[in-house]
Amino acid sequence: MSSVIGRVGCVRGVGLALVALIAANCLAGCGNFFISTDSSTKLTSSAATAIAGTSITLTAAVTPTAATGTVTFYDGTTSLGTGTLSTGSTTLTNTTLAAGTHSLTADYGGDSNYDGSNSAAVSVVISSALTATTTTLTASPTTQNAGSAVVLTATISPTAATGMVTFYNGTIVVGTATVAVGTATLSTTALPSGTDSLTAVYSGDSTYATSTSTAISETIQ
Repeated sequence: MSSVIGRVGCVRGVGLALVALIAANCLAGCGNFFISTDSSTKLTSSAATAIAGTSITLTAAVTPTAATGTVTFYDGTTSLGTGTLSTGSTTLTNTTLAAGTHSLTADYGGDSNYDGSNSAAVSVVISSALTATTTTLTASPTTQNAGSAVVLTATISPTAATGMVTFYNGTIVVGTATVAVGTATLSTTALPSGTDSLTAVYSGDSTYATSTSTAISETIQ
């Protein structure tokens, strides 16, 4: 009787060991299912607005920062390129976005320990290339007594340009004036005696590019 009980106990022990071995193999084969961790991806852009052809830098930050693998950057459904994560982040520099509003996202593909994740969309507005301008400076009168007013007039073309003009005597700022219908005017009594070299610098705006006039001479007696 004891030998029968012994054989039953032996069979039961073998059976339990077999079950344990099968369970261990299952856990090993399905390890990713049990230990995979959620991730999150955040996308930022170096600029919310930019001129067509200029560069913007997109940065994807993935948490946990131990995540490895690659991130694909998208403009809508169009891939802009990929980057490899390093300490939880990767960047992509782009100069090819056309004029218009773009909805950009970053898609982390995941790795053996972390699930993939998608960022929220970031909006970037690309403007057409700036229109070139010219700035012309005149002074009236061209010869003046010290302490008397000299009127400086900057003419900006095209006349639709807006913004500011800064007037210089050499590298010294004489003053600023607002552009209106293509013209900015400044009256000054501060020019020093001698021959002064005057220039006008147009600041530019969202449509028109900056420009600098040719220097003119003003004689203060």
